[in-house]
Amino acid sequence: MNTRSYIVLSRASEGQQLAEPVVDQHGMVLLPAGATLSASHLQHLHDHGISIISVQTDTTAQAVNGPLLQQRLNHLFSTAGQ
Repeated sequence: MNTRSYIVLSRASEGQQLAEPVVDQHGMVLLPAGATLSASHLQHLHDHGISIISVQTDTTAQAVNGPLLQQRLNHLFSTAGQ
């Protein structure tokens, strides 16, 4: 299942897909929903003063990887004490 997350542009990375169009202060579409971000897209958005974007997130992958992540964290912190 795909959902959207709002993230700060500086945390965005190449390959992420936009969940909503990105518009400038005048309402002009800079990138449409569904666009896959590239390095030049990220620079373009930065140059236009965009600070927050909406990207697609895969909650199914997160749910599947959740138990594995918890197991890994338990192992990493097993000697951390109380």
